Amino acid sequence: MTLRGALGALRVTDLARLVPARAVPQPPPGGVYRPDGGTDRALDLARRAGHPEHRVRALAGTLGALDPRTRRAIVDPLGRADPGPSGPRDRRSRPLELGGEPARQTDATTCGSAVLGLLAAAGDPVLALWLVTGLRPGDDGGPGGRPRAGGASRFGELQRVLKRRTNRAALGPLPWPASLGTPPWGAARTARHADVRYVERVVAGDRDDDPVVRAALAAAARGVPVPLFTGGDLALGVATAVPRHVVLLTDADDGTDADARARRCRVYEPSSGTVHDLDAAALLDGARSPEVRRALGGWPHLCWALLPAVGRAGEAPHPARG
Repeated sequence: MTLRGALGALRVTDLARLVPARAVPQPPPGGVYRPDGGTDRALDLARRAGHPEHRVRALAGTLGALDPRTRRAIVDPLGRADPGPSGPRDRRSRPLELGGEPARQTDATTCGSAVLGLLAAAGDPVLALWLVTGLRPGDDGGPGGRPRAGGASRFGELQRVLKRRTNRAALGPLPWPASLGTPPWGAARTARHADVRYVERVVAGDRDDDPVVRAALAAAARGVPVPLFTGGDLALGVATAVPRHVVLLTDADDGTDADARARRCRVYEPSSGTVHDLDAAALLDGARSPEVRRALGGWPHLCWALLPAVGRAGEAPHPARG
């Protein structure tokens, strides 16, 4: 590679190689967070998200009154447990919906907010219930128990709430500029999945076995999704050599399978509202693989990741109701 080519491939996050790498947290426990399509697992997640028992009981009653398809969309909003009526997962992409409407970011700056919203909903069926149906625990599901219209509007409201939280005091006492989207450290402060909290870690380069990417895949394989920041390099312009977009690693095959080469992962891309099925080993190949690049929102590189650290629930991620 020429000097010009080497400089063109540089990213701001490559500077992370000049300082000692921060520790990667241990993966979350298995068998706890992965949805199984059933109500019991969803109720356990609601408890882990910090909801009191009376609300969990009300949630159980509301879920029981819904039609099976709507209930499945609430207990598994990312569609991880159910491959769908067509059989095995599509090897390319599938649309993701909330209440029958596309689960997309509302504008060019809310990719991170959309990702954090779905991350929270996947670990909190109370929030998912509201997003999919507009209902709260204890509400009457209405005739047929079907979702109410307005899923996209509710998702947009959630994105606005989350954007305010991630950008507040992100530059010391100052807010992060709204036009620049979501800063990784603000996203880590806000990210929630049941009782899991997150820390931000830089993806230092395109190594085949990057420890941050490896930890992200391990977490996703145990049922805990991982937000990933993507971007460009100096060859695409100085402004692109920083994190520019956020996607969600929703799921990954277990890395202990005998044929590791067949390991797959799923990535939600919020600008299109689609989930992409990828070769897990190719996540760092966005510069070479059009399929991976589409899943990364059109950007060639992974730059940053929010890795899970199990904790306790705090501030509810959904809009408060007086």
